[in-house]
Amino acid sequence: MRVLLILWLALLTLSHNPAHALTISEAVNDALQYNPRIHQFLELENAAGARADQARAPFWPRIDASYSYWRGDRDPDLDSRKLSQAETSAGYNLFNGGSDWFRLHEAKHRASAANYQRRSIVADIVLETKQAYIEVLRTKRTVDTEKTSVELLEQQLHDTQLRLDQGLVARNDLLRVKVELATARQILSVAAGRHEISRQALGLALGRPIGKDEKFADLSLEPTSPGAEQELHQEMFVNRSELKFLNSLLAAELAGRKAVRGDLLPDVDLVLSYDRFGNNALPETSDTDYDSESRAMVQASWTLFSGFDTRYELIGRGHEIRARQKEVKATEDRLTLQLQTALEAFRVSEENLSTATTAVIQAEENYRVNENRYQANVATTVDLLDAQEFLTRARNEKVKAQYDLHLSAAAIERVLERGPTLP
Repeated sequence: MRVLLILWLALLTLSHNPAHALTISEAVNDALQYNPRIHQFLELENAAGARADQARAPFWPRIDASYSYWRGDRDPDLDSRKLSQAETSAGYNLFNGGSDWFRLHEAKHRASAANYQRRSIVADIVLETKQAYIEVLRTKRTVDTEKTSVELLEQQLHDTQLRLDQGLVARNDLLRVKVELATARQILSVAAGRHEISRQALGLALGRPIGKDEKFADLSLEPTSPGAEQELHQEMFVNRSELKFLNSLLAAELAGRKAVRGDLLPDVDLVLSYDRFGNNALPETSDTDYDSESRAMVQASWTLFSGFDTRYELIGRGHEIRARQKEVKATEDRLTLQLQTALEAFRVSEENLSTATTAVIQAEENYRVNENRYQANVATTVDLLDAQEFLTRARNEKVKAQYDLHLSAAAIERVLERGPTLP
């Protein structure tokens, strides 16, 4: 009996557990798993890897087989002739100025660039998911604040109606409370709509729909100071995939230019071939009129003039390399500005949160004082409405400051690329 009682209590406890609330870490993991843009760039990375494997082809021998059949009539009444030939050949490039070697390295660098590009996209998706998640929490808190404002005004409307019935206030006081209540309800409706839109935006970042009853866990820990800017600056340059992406492309273009320069040198190939001839549709070994032929050759070719094709290709690639170098420098400057902006936003958010926290305490005290004065018929309806408006505004500003701090911390993590970069 005692065992049954214990089981019943355990089931009762489980049945009253609240539904699981999605955390921000779980949201990030869902985005890494389901977001289609991540899979898009993963496929592009795989394609670049396949191109690198394709660039290994020149290091393998090339094997070809061919067949030809010819029939001719020297005199239709006297003679006709049939010829057939089957050939198998294998060729291997011994030297081509190093073009194949440098093209292989160019393909490898482009595959590496695709990897860094995918990592950058993953980091962007992580930031986008965090921002969408924080926006859901912010809009939910705003809805709660506006609901509290509506409830206070509804209570004030009830009290004002009683005072009007007792002849303690004028009718215009009641009308003013009704107008304020109608405005607060409109603001609440707008806040609820924004909350629903933020949920849809989060679902888009996650790559999966958000259920109507899905809950979201609030952020428990306040962000800490990120540290000295100089140290963060060095960390950013080491971690950022955008710089690694551009440097990989630069290395690929340098290797590609060396590959083009190899076209100025001769090509040397080793060719092995075996031919079989016959006077029927299929060459036969028993054919006495024709014989087979085996050849081993070393072929060398050198393009002496190609209309300055290689020369202008080298000039064009030189300009592209210098342009890429300028892009790397511009990206470094842009990332430095990103870090400075994110750190300044974090500092401002910390100050705003401190100020907003103090403002809420003062607004709550102001509302309490005015409510007591109103109950004692010392303060007017306008005084109480103003105090209620100040309190709602202060609470909303504190909510905004709290989540702005989390947003700036998430932006700093993205600038430093500290989050996950693998799906």
